[in-house]
Amino acid sequence: MNNNLNFKQAAILTTCGALAFSIMVAFSKLAIKDVPNDIIIFFRYSVSLIYILSIISINKIRKRQVVLKTKYLRLHLVLAASTIATLLLLYYSLNYISILDATLLNTTYPLFMPILTVILLNRKTPKKVWSGLIIGFIGIAFVLKPSPMIFNPIALLALASGLTASIGIFTMRQLSKRENHRTLMFYFFFITAIGSGILAFFNWHTPSYHSLLLLLAIGVFGTIYQEFLIRASRHAQARVISSLMYTNIIFSGLFGWIIWNDIPDAYDWIGIVLVCFGAILTIFYASRNNMYKTRTRKTKS
Repeated sequence: MNNNLNFKQAAILTTCGALAFSIMVAFSKLAIKDVPNDIIIFFRYSVSLIYILSIISINKIRKRQVVLKTKYLRLHLVLAASTIATLLLLYYSLNYISILDATLLNTTYPLFMPILTVILLNRKTPKKVWSGLIIGFIGIAFVLKPSPMIFNPIALLALASGLTASIGIFTMRQLSKRENHRTLMFYFFFITAIGSGILAFFNWHTPSYHSLLLLLAIGVFGTIYQEFLIRASRHAQARVISSLMYTNIIFSGLFGWIIWNDIPDAYDWIGIVLVCFGAILTIFYASRNNMYKTRTRKTKS
């Protein structure tokens, strides 16, 4: 298949995924006024769980092989825990800062990935990757708007969601090399739905009809977002998809302006440019140097 055609398909699918993600976050910001964060997360992943169970059922009816056994339950638990932590931090921050700032700080995960790689895989970080990290973190400083009181603590929570997201993405990349993608998604949605359901049980109150529609929309668009990214991954490398996902900053900025009349100031614009440029630079050079590949052990003949 033509490489240009592959890139075009990946670009379309990833941009659609970024739009779906931004819509999910916008609905979440609307819902958090009336619904606790853990209930939002429960609905988000319950809808996805119903979706993946439907796919598995259809495959069984068509007599296609469905493998649900796993040898990597601990990794699945780490992935689910980091994902729930990410959304709890992101949704809490959405109460107090703009959707643009929250999304941008959450999407800083590529800047944390090389650091995790150094710690967990004992890989050296090339100088060009460090240059991208430095540019990105300077951009973060602009978004956090340093003052005599140091940084906005709520914005720091949004940034922490970028760190926990990087742990989840790192874990998912390790699992994707070992598991069928449908098996991976089944355990991901199942464990996150159960985990968030337990949290929601202790803080439950029945949502209103309006809130219920928002919760279902969050689940639907969250599922669409992940399905688009899965399909995009068949047409381009992870570094291309990760770079294109930064279009969600544009969509989030538009939703923030249209719905909440949030207009970025000069610090935001500088921060957005530096974070996006630094992150894309980091993604490119880290992937070029194979930082995220797992070492293969040589066996004796």
